Amino acid sequence: MEYILTFGSTHNVLKAERVLKDANLEFRLMPAPKDLSRYCDLVIAVNGAVLDRAKGALARGDVAPKDVYRKEGSEYVKV
Repeated sequence: MEYILTFGSTHNVLKAERVLKDANLEFRLMPAPKDLSRYCDLVIAVNGAVLDRAKGALARGDVAPKDVYRKEGSEYVKV
């Protein structure tokens, strides 16, 4: 299952991208889905298998996600 991480600003998304690259974790930097674009124009998507490791790496990098969502049908549900 894929999870969407929002950060509230492009600056924070780009910082998160660097942290995840340095941690050698798989992720996708992508345009925010329409339903989530009010938070920022960019989001990071991660597979559920690496979600906890990604959140840990981001916390250590001082750039924790503002919110985490998963897609259920056509809606995004905050987790």
